[in-house]
Amino acid sequence: MNGLPAQQKGASAIAAIIVLLILAYGVYVGIQYAPQFMESKTIDSILKKIDDDNRNDPIDNTQAAESTLVNLLQFNDLEFNSDNYTVEQRDNRITIEFTYDRKLDLIYKVLPMHYEKKLVLD
Repeated sequence: MNGLPAQQKGASAIAAIIVLLILAYGVYVGIQYAPQFMESKTIDSILKKIDDDNRNDPIDNTQAAESTLVNLLQFNDLEFNSDNYTVEQRDNRITIEFTYDRKLDLIYKVLPMHYEKKLVLD
């Protein structure tokens, strides 16, 4: 005759489901956040490129700065950000500012994400 069953070895079905739910939630949030992160880093690199180019060949007016910015946005497939920036000249300095909002849905609440980036060209 068989004795009592041995102690359970391995995870239970409930524990496996909980682990899978946690992983699925992480993927759900990551799928939303990754494009926002990439957009933010791309805008950072665009502003850095404009700053580097300005050091080699100074930009002297807002039209030239805006033209360069628009070209770089188009090159990086970020034309949809054309309403999110301003280019102004103050005290012989050109200022480029990006301000935009995104949302991150966490299922239990929607988290507003606010991004601000600024470059001052001397």
